[in-house]
Amino acid sequence: MLGKVFKLPPRGCPACTRSARNPRVHAASVETTSQASQTVGAGKQTQVSIFFETPWKQSVLHGSISGAPWKDVPLNRVGSAPNRWSSCTLPVPQASAAAGAPLLEFVLRHGLKDEWNKPAQGGNYVIDAPGSYTIRSNAVQHSTGTPVMLVSDLDGTMVGDDAATAAFRNWWEEEAVTRGSGSVLVYNTGRSLDSFLGLMKEKGHFLAHPDALISAVGTKVHSFDGESWREDAAWTAQLDKDWDLVAVRDAAYKALTQAGRDNMHFRPKEELNQHKVTCGVKVEVLDSVLASLAASFAAAGIKANMITSGHGDWRFLDIVPIRAGKLEALQYVQGQYGFPTQQVVACGDSGNDILMLQGENPAVVVGNSQPDLVKWYTEQMKTEANSTSGPGGRARLYFAPRHEAYSILEGLHYWNLK
Repeated sequence: MLGKVFKLPPRGCPACTRSARNPRVHAASVETTSQASQTVGAGKQTQVSIFFETPWKQSVLHGSISGAPWKDVPLNRVGSAPNRWSSCTLPVPQASAAAGAPLLEFVLRHGLKDEWNKPAQGGNYVIDAPGSYTIRSNAVQHSTGTPVMLVSDLDGTMVGDDAATAAFRNWWEEEAVTRGSGSVLVYNTGRSLDSFLGLMKEKGHFLAHPDALISAVGTKVHSFDGESWREDAAWTAQLDKDWDLVAVRDAAYKALTQAGRDNMHFRPKEELNQHKVTCGVKVEVLDSVLASLAASFAAAGIKANMITSGHGDWRFLDIVPIRAGKLEALQYVQGQYGFPTQQVVACGDSGNDILMLQGENPAVVVGNSQPDLVKWYTEQMKTEANSTSGPGGRARLYFAPRHEAYSILEGLHYWNLK
């Protein structure tokens, strides 16, 4: 239930009027001390975040901070729940400056229409302390829990078991989205943007929509503004240093000639871009191909990451700039959103996820991981077996017993982030 809509007379500003018949509505169980110290990035929280559950495409908060004149503040659709939640974050003092005035008093309006969302009891919504709050079913509630930035691979991790994917989306939209200034969902995939959009079209009825997309093995970063995708030009531009696409392709052609076309090939052009060359290589010649590429790059002064993944007789080989890759892109997006490392959780199932799983952030190795990642995990645990660098003093690296998206939920529960 998304709440009642009230039609108000157009005369004056009736939403701004409070009387004995329209009593104040307070958020219950407000824990001021914990809210003041809660972090979503750095520093103490001196803000109010409002999450409004609504089908309205355009919503406006009409309200007053600490008794100041009433004004309109537009809400934005939440990137990882664009059809369910809209939100805004307002800077506020720790306490109301005007005697008798609430910290924030407001109602919600449907864009420029004369449709309003108000408390079921009448009156206006009232909040008396900084923090995060939800407005749903015409009631205001304090939102608790630690906000997280969840960075997940797609195929074999978030996607693979439709029931698990749907279970994650339900938890994310119901609980995670409204924590703090908002949790953030990022997909970190080898797919291109077009391939990802095709996947969303196919599975969007149960696959959670992300706030940001790291695609093409960390060579592209896109953000979603609630309506459309925007490429991060600054990220793309910095990949050019020490990178020469023509020289990289020449080195790959040389390796292919040495290995033979039965043992190596270039992947289709839709899998390639100006900062990514991808080949398929048979396992039996993989080491010699990597050695040939390394020698060619050294001679040409090129610095590149060579990332292998897959299982069976063939491997994917992605060649990307030294500044690209799933971990480097993760850290870049983390900086954009301002999340501390302990609240950034990476999840993956294959060799091309190793980079983002070996950072300082908490990491989930899903139970259905490919042999190359399981081998890496086994070796990694020789040095991390007694690690307490994860959230709450627990291990940083977690191998989840269940598969796909169920593993993600298990990992979050392990660190008390669920």
